[in-house]
Amino acid sequence: MQPLTRGRRVGIDFGEVRIGVAVSDSDAILASPLETLINNPSLTNELSRIFKDYEPIYIAIGNPIHLSGADSDKADSVRRFALSLKELYHGKIYLIDERLSTNQSISQLHDVGRGIKENKTFLDQMAAVNILNQAMLIEASAKGLGESL
Repeated sequence: MQPLTRGRRVGIDFGEVRIGVAVSDSDAILASPLETLINNPSLTNELSRIFKDYEPIYIAIGNPIHLSGADSDKADSVRRFALSLKELYHGKIYLIDERLSTNQSISQLHDVGRGIKENKTFLDQMAAVNILNQAMLIEASAKGLGESL
C-alpha cells in the first residue's frame, strides 16, 4: 500500500430522490456519514457548501454497475450528475464501483438493530461511507483510482 495524500475526501451516493454524503478525515483513515440531501433545485447550493467547508482533494461517486460489469440503467444519470459537479468543484471526481454498497449498508443497519424503512436517509449516508471507503482502499492500492472525469 502506498501512503495517501493528506486531505479530506467526499463520497456521494447519488439517487433520484436522495443523495447520501460522507466525508473522510484528513488522513483518509475513517469515512463518516455527513448528511442526506434532497435531490431538488437547492442541491447545488448544498453541495457547494459541503465542498467549501471540507475542501476535498477528490470526490468519489458511486457508479451503479451490474454484477456482470455492464452499466445499469442508472449509470447515465450518475455520469451526468458527476459531470455537472465540475461546475461546482474543480478537483478530481471519480466514479467508484458501488455494486455491493447498498447491500452492505442494509446489513450494517440490521447489525445495529435499525430497520430500513425508518432509516432511509441514514442508509443513503452509509452507502456514501461504503463508496468512500472503497475509493480510499483503491487509492491506497498499487493500482490507484485511475483517471478522473
